[in-house]
Amino acid sequence: MNAPTGLIKIKGRYYAQVRVPLDIVESYGRKQHKESLKTGDYTEACRQLHAKVASIKQKFDDHRATLKTKAVAEAPMPALTPQSFADLGRQYGREIAERELTVRADLYEAAIAEPKEFWRSASQKFSESDQFNYFDKLMAEGDLDRVVGYIIRKRSEDRIADLKRMVDTGDMGDLLALALERQPGLDRRAHVALALTLARSEIAALQNSLSGDLEGHRTAPALTQTSASIPASTTPALPPISLDALFDKWKAETKPSASTLSTWRGIIRSLKAAFPEKADDAGSITTEDMIKWKDHLVVTGKTAKTINASYLACVRTIYAYGVNNKLVAVNPGLGVKSAGSRKAGTGRLPYNNDEVARLLELARGETSPAKRWLPWLAAQTGSRISEVAQLQGSYVMEQDGIHYLDIKPAPDAGSIKEEISERTVPIHPQLIADGFLNFVKGKGDGPLFYRRSSGDPDKKHASKGVSNHLGAWIRENGFTDPRKAPNHALRHWFKTEASRVGIDSRDVDKLQGHAPRNEADKYYHPDLSMKLAALKKIKLPPVKKVDETGLDSDEQPTD
Repeated sequence: MNAPTGLIKIKGRYYAQVRVPLDIVESYGRKQHKESLKTGDYTEACRQLHAKVASIKQKFDDHRATLKTKAVAEAPMPALTPQSFADLGRQYGREIAERELTVRADLYEAAIAEPKEFWRSASQKFSESDQFNYFDKLMAEGDLDRVVGYIIRKRSEDRIADLKRMVDTGDMGDLLALALERQPGLDRRAHVALALTLARSEIAALQNSLSGDLEGHRTAPALTQTSASIPASTTPALPPISLDALFDKWKAETKPSASTLSTWRGIIRSLKAAFPEKADDAGSITTEDMIKWKDHLVVTGKTAKTINASYLACVRTIYAYGVNNKLVAVNPGLGVKSAGSRKAGTGRLPYNNDEVARLLELARGETSPAKRWLPWLAAQTGSRISEVAQLQGSYVMEQDGIHYLDIKPAPDAGSIKEEISERTVPIHPQLIADGFLNFVKGKGDGPLFYRRSSGDPDKKHASKGVSNHLGAWIRENGFTDPRKAPNHALRHWFKTEASRVGIDSRDVDKLQGHAPRNEADKYYHPDLSMKLAALKKIKLPPVKKVDETGLDSDEQPTD
């Protein structure tokens, strides 16, 4: 039986072999193209042969296309106006920078809103196991800044590599289509030249983005051989829109949380106060104005973190929305950044056992429901104070003899941080002994710690005021260490104390509403009895002193 045409065997392995067509044989560099079928089995080799031969012939076609593209690109070019290319490149580079900022914001929002779906979607982008493992580790740690940064870096690096491949091989179909869309009516040589300019501009913009310079406008090197003129790109003037109107349009479309709205409204007020004459025309605010505003914020004592992560992030996000929706021409916040860094000795700290014991004893003597019970609930659950401040009587439930809190958004437009924050937490026996269930019974099914809220998702929930008043009361009672947030230091303490008494870290995360630390932890689902057994290990109020041996003061060994 004769072997099929193109099938050969070398040292026990089968190969597909195809003669290189005469029209490309010289540039191809060989007369025969041979590829292994990676098998020594004749039947299997015959099965694979047709597809492999087709693949090789496609490579011949690709080679011809590359030769044609290179011939056009390398042909003597008529004179083109260097400035017109530079203008087109700069404009395209600015658009890429705007797009990258929007992508970052969208990724961050997706990571917060749907962390599971975000993990599932993003994890498919990592072909190398070490890349995936690092991404999975960042997700487990819950550090969304690093997670989004890592994905952006990989996405940008992949795109840069793809653009360089297009330029190097001449495989520029997508770039040529983009050039034609930007500047129709070009002859072939100018068309290819513009495609190369756009490719280099996009590479430069992405490299600037990776280096933290989102405003950088590195453009492609000026073309030296020029003759035909390309009209400079012009952008029609946009009708003016006020800062308030721009903010309202962004708000209506993105529907941010009430707390974000409240904070960002204040930031927009600050920007309007800095440039009152420009408040009715958001497009008139320039990058130089943003730098002046940033400098003013520094003088008023704002930290670099607050300026960058709150003030400038707000303005960049609002303007990015405006640019994408043709409401303003440029984003003046791009590239503006406070150069300060977080100083040593400013990071957040937990309360120690003495402080928690003193705070809980103070709370025991209070008659105000919020002051009496919220410190205890925060200490026994490790919750964010905003989560327990919006508890309803109907959220205190019982199952199989275990009383527990159903932590979720209040029905009157309350909110919690993210999906993983919604959880059930058993009530510590000490709270039951102190009469917490009787208090709940007396309040009925409605709010436990506030009277009523507006129900308007654009306004701060009433529980926010309760949380703020509680924090002020704690400060007034001598808890004045600026590194210990009056309410949130209890959440830090719970994490630390739970570790000290030997509670499984997976249980701690479930109790506090923290994301699983790795893929395996996502399969761990403790029931109420398991959670209660863990909680009982925490003594409330805590033992005041823990000596260097790790023993509580009432557990000291005797002689």
